[in-house]
This record gives sequence, structure tokens and C-alpha cells, in this order.
Amino acid sequence: MTIRDRGPRDGVEITVGYRALPGEGQQDRLEKITVEPDPQDAPPWDANTAFTKVGTDVDRVDGVAKATGRAKYAYDVTFPGLQQAMILRSPVARGTLSLLDLDEARAMPGVSAVVALKEVGQRVRFVGDAIAAVAGETLDLVRDAIEKIRADYEAEPHTVDWLMHEDAPLLDADGRVADEWPQDAEIDAALAAAAHSHDATYRTEVQTHSSLETHGSVARWEGNDLEVWASTQATFGVRGELARALQGQGIDVGSVTVHAEYVGGGFGSKFGAGVEGLACCLLAHAAKRPVKLMLDRFEEHTTAGNRPAALMQVRAGVDGEGRITTWDWRSFGGCGYNGRGGAVRFPNSYTDGALVRRKHEDLATDTDPARSLRAPGYPQGWLGAELFLDELAAKAGLDPLAFRLKNDTEAMRLDQWRFGAERFGWQAARARRNEPGARFVTGVGLASARWGQLGNHGGRQRHGITCRIHQDGTVESRSGAQDIGTGLKTVLAILTAEELGVDVARVKATTGHTGDPSGPGSGGSTTTPSLAPAVRHAAWLAKQALIELVAKHLGVPVGDVTCAEGSVGTKAARLSWTDACKLIGPNPLELHGERFPNYAQDPFHAGVCGAQFAEVKVDTWTGEVEVTRMFGVQDCGLVVAKKLAESQVLGAMIQGVSYALHEQRIMDSRSGRMLNGDFLRYKVTGTKDLPELACHLHSVANGHSNCGVAGLGEPPATASAAAIGNAVFHAIGAPVRHLPITPDKVLAAMSRR
Repeated sequence: MTIRDRGPRDGVEITVGYRALPGEGQQDRLEKITVEPDPQDAPPWDANTAFTKVGTDVDRVDGVAKATGRAKYAYDVTFPGLQQAMILRSPVARGTLSLLDLDEARAMPGVSAVVALKEVGQRVRFVGDAIAAVAGETLDLVRDAIEKIRADYEAEPHTVDWLMHEDAPLLDADGRVADEWPQDAEIDAALAAAAHSHDATYRTEVQTHSSLETHGSVARWEGNDLEVWASTQATFGVRGELARALQGQGIDVGSVTVHAEYVGGGFGSKFGAGVEGLACCLLAHAAKRPVKLMLDRFEEHTTAGNRPAALMQVRAGVDGEGRITTWDWRSFGGCGYNGRGGAVRFPNSYTDGALVRRKHEDLATDTDPARSLRAPGYPQGWLGAELFLDELAAKAGLDPLAFRLKNDTEAMRLDQWRFGAERFGWQAARARRNEPGARFVTGVGLASARWGQLGNHGGRQRHGITCRIHQDGTVESRSGAQDIGTGLKTVLAILTAEELGVDVARVKATTGHTGDPSGPGSGGSTTTPSLAPAVRHAAWLAKQALIELVAKHLGVPVGDVTCAEGSVGTKAARLSWTDACKLIGPNPLELHGERFPNYAQDPFHAGVCGAQFAEVKVDTWTGEVEVTRMFGVQDCGLVVAKKLAESQVLGAMIQGVSYALHEQRIMDSRSGRMLNGDFLRYKVTGTKDLPELACHLHSVANGHSNCGVAGLGEPPATASAAAIGNAVFHAIGAPVRHLPITPDKVLAAMSRR
């Protein structure tokens, strides 16, 4: 029997679910289901699988390289004769380019290339829109050349305030939507019949991207072959985009290779090459030299996309037992010039069985367009919905946790609520009373977390992994997908080591080269769940190949040989891993694993969920809010790399503190320019702002694939700001419904109590 013909596996019974979370009243949630794996796939892991590496505190495999500076990002790439580049950007928010003269810039000594990115007569859509690009020997020289470009514009009236859009709702002095609700007899009757009802408006501001590494790339041509080192979340997406765009420019492109071995974050903004990536390649082609074009921090804030603003109005009713009977929702998204991307979500697990109406509308402004930012649409919607739930619970006379336990239909999160509340000390903190007239008051809040992506669920893209076992016993696991800092290399190493039964240190994981097997873009929490089954499959195939070599060497049936705990062989005769690998010869065993479609049977759990708790201290004299501690519990299917998974949750909490209390884009309505496009004026959370952080990873055998891994990038980001907002409500006795929760808003809310 060969490793590629192992027969059908119809009707494999596996155990799915999870062991009881610690705490009173918790119990195992396990059940048996029958799945039908692809005959060529690795046999599925389940809740009864005993692991030695998976789920342990393995250090980040590239941690030393990053900490010592040996890790090379796009920003670090250099070559002899490398040219520096910058983009001329529009000072006009709306209008038409009427003149573009590049001749004087081209004639400057030391300038190697100048390219137009817009033609005369084309539209200008926001301050910062790309007009032309220049490459030269130094950045100072390029700045001077940019000044020599003559560009004129026919400016038109613009608006950068999305609430001034003609379709925006009217707001009263307190920020509440003043427009009447659209009539609906059924909803109106249900609200009238409710024991308690509530109506409130919530608002969030634009949050710009603040990745460690800005957008940009280095490009080098060899004939008609292009090599690009990019800061990207999608190596293969960038490769395809550049090939199409350059051919559209009339450039003969033989092939495009993209490198992104190390990426300084993305959070949703770096899927495409962008105009800066195309400009870099055009300049390199014209200059016949390698070119580097990386955005500066102001460009990053003003041209690289953002999480759009949102306005949400909610009204709902509950019955006499505190169960939600009606939920009416309307929202508006404050987007850029393209007028899309601002849709928001709300946690529908509270409204199962209720009468629900929802409506959303995006409103365009003359600013750069919205881009994904870690759980697009969820933090805004969760903020509105979860704050509303606390206010509705208060009207019904219920504790916020008890209210959620009554209404949340997500069975797994009910266990997470109870476990998290006990670990956080919810009841004691909630019962604590602030002294009347005290300057400093404390409060606690909570919010749910949710995401639905399980990676390549339909099998439309059968991503792959290469696994190589070398004669010296070292192992390679290779993917062309990028590791944007979330730890994909570590996941590859752990899964490979687990399947082969060797130390993680033996495995070298390589990511971010389009010459390796294809992988997905890092978005929607899909990278790990899309690739983990392929990693297992590749390692499993390589293991079978090594087993066949050892069986032949020992003269025993293949079925009698096992590979585990650093050795290969039978019970009677075993070879160490090192000795077994000596049988390979000079050419490594190289096997290609595939990502097969998720199992067609109903899984144990269709998505991922979690819960977060926050405590704040509020200075009632100044209105300043300090988050003092946070705790989260989060499911991500099988927990592969525990330490890295925890860092994902804690990182989401840190971003939540920043979103809740600090971040806000400030625009000048007259010029259309962002006024705080740098870290001096655009406040993000720093070390002194950080609370005490803790989390618990809830490992679940979900029965989706051969390893049951689910996504983790997005889900914890949905809850944090909402939990903080609810904690402020508890502390001061009045809701602050507008992010960021700045001192002036806190003092105003207290004055309205």
C-alpha cells in the first residue's frame, strides 16, 4: 500500500466538544459524530487525541530573530544602487487634475525616474490622493524633486464630515437621532406590549491604521521578471494584482515573485499592493534600478484606509421575565469617497426568537476609503449593542450578566460567561459600592465576542504546504502565505512536530515566498484554519514515507511501524529519529499537503465565541478613565500555540482600550486635511495606559477538519471596547455612548444623571 492510496475512510466516528471549564456547575460538553474525511487526508484529531506539543507554551520560533534585529522586513531590504521614492499627493479634497508637468523634476541631477499616477482630467478624491511618484538617490533629493512638479487642480466643494451628508440623520443636542423611526405596525405593537423598552443612539469615530511597519515595498526588475519585497497580508494577491496592473500599463511581465517573510502588522489594511506598490514597480522599471517606496507615518494615517465611523440607533423591548421580544436597529457608516465598507454587525445570539428589524446605510465623504481593521464592522456594532443591553437590563432591574444568561442562545458562551465571571470576580465587583461624593469611582462591565470564519470551508482554494525531511533529521515546513506577526511560523512548526513526534526545534518553518505553495490572505481569521489541515496532511504524508523506508530497512510490515517520541520502528526494534533519517539519502523526502474541504457533516460548533470583562477607575473631578484590569475567555477551536493564542487575545484587549478611550481622526472641514496624522497628536494606547490583562483559551474539538482549528485574529477584538464602555456606565451611573470615551464626555454624562 502506498502513501497515496490508503483506502476510504467513510464513517469515521470522532468525539467533539470540550472538557468542563473550571468552576461550579460546569460539565463536559462532549458528543460523538460521524465524519467522512477525504480518503487522501490525514485521519482527524478529536477531543480524545493526546498531544505533546499542541496546546503548550512553545516560544515564538522567530522571536529571537525579531528581538535581535536579524528579521528582515520590507523596510530593511536594500541593494547596491537602491533608489528611494516618494509620492506627490493632492492637497485638494475634491476636484479634477487640470495640469501635471513633470519635466523639471525629471531634469534634476540624481533623479532616476518620475511617473504620473493620474492623468490630466482625472478626478481627485481626497487630500492625499496619489498624483505622481519620484525615485532618486536620496529621500532629501526626492523631496526636492516633488516640489518641482507642477500640478494644478479645479477644486470643487467637499465634505469630510459624514454627518453632513444629505442622507445622514438629524441629531439632537445630546447626540441622539432625532428622526422618527420608520413605521412598522408589528414592531410598534410589540414594543408597546413590552414590560420594559428602551431607545438609544451610539456613535464611534474613524480609527486609522497604526501598524508597526507602514505600507510599501522594494521592487527589482531582471529583464521582464519582477521581484518585490512587500509589507503585505496577501503575497499571492499582490502578485496577481501587480501582474495585471503592469500589463495594463503596457509592460511585458514575464513573472512576478513576492517576498514577505516578515511583516510588521496589517490588521486588514494590507491586502493589496496599493498605488504605492504599483508606483514602486513602475519607478523601478523606468529607472532600471531597484527602488524602495515606503509610506511615512502621515501617509499611513491619511491614505492607507481606516475603520469607518458608525452611528447606531437601537430600540428594544423585554417581557416580564427579562427576555428580549423586539429588536429594532438602524445604523449608518461614515466611509470615504467610495461610499462603502461601513456596514456594522450586532450580536444576534441575543435576539433569536425576537422580532428583529435592521437597516444600514453607508454615507460617503471626500476622504480616503474605509479598509478592514480587525473584525470589520464588529467592534462598532458590538459597542452599540452591548452598551444598549446594559441599559436595557438596568431598566428591567437585572444584573447585566443575569440578563445575558437569560437571552444568549450561544450554548458554549453560557459556559464561558459563568467561568469568566467566576474567574474575574464579577459578583463581588458588581456588588461593591462607591462612596458617595468620592473622587475616584470604579465599575465593571462585560461584553460577548463572536466570529464565524473557520477557514476555506468550501474547499474552493485547496491551499498547500511542503514538508521536507532531511537526511540530518531536520524538517522544513513551507508555505507561500505570509506571517503578519500572528505566529503562523510557530503554528507550522508545532503542528509538524506534533505529527512527526519530534521536538519543535527540529522544524524550520518558512513563510512569505510565492515560490512556495499557495496560501490565503491573512484576513477574516482564515490563515491558520485554512493552512493548519494542510500542514498536518503534509507532515502525515512525510511520516508515511519515512515509515516505509524504516519498514523496508527493518524487514517488517509497514503497518507495524510507528513514528512517535523521537523514534521510528516497531515495539521490538526502533531507530532514533536521527538514525531513521539517515536512510533518506542525499535528496530529502518532500511531500505536498493539501487543504481539503471542511467535513460536510454538521460540526459541533459553527464559529468561535468568547466573553470579556473589564474594570475601570474614573476620576469624577477630571473625567479621566483608567482601565485597571481585563479578563477574557476565548474559543479558537483547537488551541495550537497557547502562548501566541493568548497574545492574540491580550493584544485585542490593548487595541480595545485604545479604541475605547483614545483613538479619533480629526479632520479640518475647510481644507479636508487630517489634523492629527502622527503619533504626537493621534493618541494610541501606550504602556502606561495598560491594565492588568489575563485570558483563558477555551480549546474546542469542533469536528471541522483533520485538526479542528478555527480563527482567532478577529473574535476577541469585537468585545473589548464594549466591555470598557459598560464598566464606565457602572462606575458613574450614566452611559457614555460616543467613542472615544474622553473626559469631556464623561463629565457631560455625569451632569445628565
